[in-house]
Amino acid sequence: MLVIPAIDLVAGKCVRLYQGDFERQMTYEKDPVEQAREFQSAGFKRLHVVDLEGARSGSGHNRQMIRDVIDAVGIPVQVGGGIRSSEDVSELLDWGAQYLILGTVVLREPERVTRWVEKWSPSAFIISLDFKGKKLHSQGWMEQSSVELKKALDRICRWGIAQVICTDIERDGTLKQPHYSTYIELVPQLTREITLIAAGGISRLEHISRLEKIGVKGVVVGRALYEGQIAWEKLVHAG
Repeated sequence: MLVIPAIDLVAGKCVRLYQGDFERQMTYEKDPVEQAREFQSAGFKRLHVVDLEGARSGSGHNRQMIRDVIDAVGIPVQVGGGIRSSEDVSELLDWGAQYLILGTVVLREPERVTRWVEKWSPSAFIISLDFKGKKLHSQGWMEQSSVELKKALDRICRWGIAQVICTDIERDGTLKQPHYSTYIELVPQLTREITLIAAGGISRLEHISRLEKIGVKGVVVGRALYEGQIAWEKLVHAG
C-alpha cells in the first residue's frame, strides 16, 4: 500500500477543504516547501500536490509554489489542479513533476488527453475520478458531470493510463472513514494493470487496512497528517 501525503494549495498556503467547500477552509501555518521536506524526511515515498484554485478556475494560481516544492524534494511528486492545456503539461513535466493528475479535462475534452498520451506517454498521467454519491464531478468538484463512470473507465483503458485516484468528495477533509462501497464497486471494473488510489476521509490505520483488502493499492492522506490523527511513522510503514 502506497501512502501519499497531500499538500493542497490556496494562495500559496497549505489548506484542507471540508467536502471541497472553499467556505470551509482550514489553513495551516507551515510553509508548503518546509512541509514537503518534512514528509520526505519522515520516509514517505511520494507527494500529492494540488492547486485547488487552479482546479476550480482552470488556470494555475500556485505554479511557483508547486515548482518550489518539486525542487525541494527528491521523491516523486504528483501534481493536479488546473491542468487544461499542452503548455501546462509541458511546463510541469519540465519542472520535474513525476505525474500529472487529470480530472476536468478527462470529462470535458477527452480528445485532448488522447493527444497528450500520444506525445508524453501514458506513464506521465494519473486520472482523477471524483465522486459525490454516484456521480462524477469536475471543475474543482463544483460541477456534476453527465459522463457516466463506464464511459470514463473505457477512456482510461483506451489511453493505457495505469493509475487512478478516486476521491470521495463527501468524506474529503472530514476525518470520517471512506465510503468503502465506492471502492468495492470500482475495483472489479478496473483491469489488474491499474493502480487504484483512494482519497477522502482516511484518518485511521484500519481504514487503510480495509481498503487494501478491497484491492486499493494506494491512499492519499491530508488532514489526518496535519492534525495528528495518525503518527507519521505508522503511516509510512502502513503498506
